[in-house]
Amino acid sequence: MFDVASEYKTLVEIAERSSGGHFGNPDTVSVVVHGNRVLSSHVLPGVSLEAQETEDGIKAFITLDEGVRLVKPVHICFGHLGAKGRQTIDTVIRMKRNSSAIFLAHCVFPNAEEFLHQMEGEIYLEEGASLTYNEVHVHGPEGKIVVRPKTNVVLEDKALYRGDFTLVEGRVGDLSIDIYVDARGVGSSVEITSKVYGKYDDRCLVQDVVKLSGRGSSALVKARVVLKDRSVGTFYGTIEGAAPGAKGHVDCTEIVQGEAVAEASPVVRASHSEAEITHEAAIGRIADDKIAGLMAKGLSEDQAVDFIVAGLLR
Repeated sequence: MFDVASEYKTLVEIAERSSGGHFGNPDTVSVVVHGNRVLSSHVLPGVSLEAQETEDGIKAFITLDEGVRLVKPVHICFGHLGAKGRQTIDTVIRMKRNSSAIFLAHCVFPNAEEFLHQMEGEIYLEEGASLTYNEVHVHGPEGKIVVRPKTNVVLEDKALYRGDFTLVEGRVGDLSIDIYVDARGVGSSVEITSKVYGKYDDRCLVQDVVKLSGRGSSALVKARVVLKDRSVGTFYGTIEGAAPGAKGHVDCTEIVQGEAVAEASPVVRASHSEAEITHEAAIGRIADDKIAGLMAKGLSEDQAVDFIVAGLLR
């Protein structure tokens, strides 16, 4: 069993190593959660953070006041060091008028074998607000963790949302991402990127849906999925242009090796005559000569593939 001090130390060390987080700084907003326990939290003026512990997780409410612009990223760590269990995270983020922040969410499960990590997120950006939300997962090399992140985002006039999901370290397990964005504000903008590396018999499903209902709104939805062994990956990306001047693009690239199976279904829909929505999708494999070249330098085939994948998913 871990005590609070060792839980905090272990989670933070993994988070900082994997994605450059800096917890514990007095000039940085941060929160660290193990299971359903809040191990630490720190806020700055203009930022409110309320965390309520539940039976198997937490409910978190984060608000940035009008005009607050955070210079350093907000660091959040959700994790669990056990092999079995579940963690359910419900979050509500409200960015008030002309506020700005970058969130770096570290989801750390280094020992998970039979585990459910479920997240329900509500994000609301008022006029002129800007939010970049980067979610980085770190899993162990074994097990079949079930990951279920679901996020709903609403953007008002001239609001900007960037979302980046990364799961490339350790096993994916059984992943299903579900994101819905309503860019209803005039001139609002969305960019969503998903990067996933599936191995063994992992299952990966990415579903991104954006509705451009604001005049002159725009969106870019990107997915970079690499699959090897017997893993299976599916990407569903949809952008609907429902307002004059709305512009959107769906871009999906999937790489398969071994017996992996990939499917890409970009969907573009225009429900207004002055909307412009495009898409592109590609499924291919890593060239044999690139793998052979790295093997000639002393790498094994698996090491060579991982090296190339790291560059593709950077």
